[in-house]
Amino acid sequence: MGQIIKPESLHLQAYSILKQSILDGERKPSERVVEAKVAGTLGISRGPVREAIRMLIQDGLLEYNDGFVKVYEPTVKDIIEIFQCRESLEILAIKQAIEHSNETLLEDLKKNIKETEQALDKGALLKQFDQQFHTIIINASKNNHLIQLLEMIKTKIHYMRNNMIDAPFYPTLLDEHEKIYQSIVGKNVEKATELVSIHIQRGLDGVLEHIN
Repeated sequence: MGQIIKPESLHLQAYSILKQSILDGERKPSERVVEAKVAGTLGISRGPVREAIRMLIQDGLLEYNDGFVKVYEPTVKDIIEIFQCRESLEILAIKQAIEHSNETLLEDLKKNIKETEQALDKGALLKQFDQQFHTIIINASKNNHLIQLLEMIKTKIHYMRNNMIDAPFYPTLLDEHEKIYQSIVGKNVEKATELVSIHIQRGLDGVLEHIN
């Protein structure tokens, strides 16, 4: 786990450290998070840790369960609903990204696809570039509320993939990204939304198939 740097806000540092430990799989689904123990590990008082825990509960990465704070453990129903929300929101994002499309967007996506191809046999890097591809499109929507909503969903999916799934990315991922990119180049909104829907549904199928 990370370390506290005194001059910076303690609760935000505790939040960042705890969040990263959850996303990296150091803390497993349903594992208890004890305020006093975290405070002792970080060498700070319990107040900032309590606030960090509150923020992580708001993010959905921690939850109260049986009177204890525990790491979020999504049910199959949760997973399906998260991907349903993601699909609807990313369809809106790509529509708006095409509306605001420019050379920078196309160059960023083209660069990402090239880097993804080079990382096909590197699991951690491949996850990074997959997330980056979607983030480029989402940010290009220029819709701040949409970006915030998808950031929360993206965090939960990242958590699930790191903690609940022991499988490589499906082999058609790169081809699907390429086709989505081409639909943006051609400003074909109907095709783009269809491809995004199929792409996210395939991602959900992969998660459900390989849940630990």
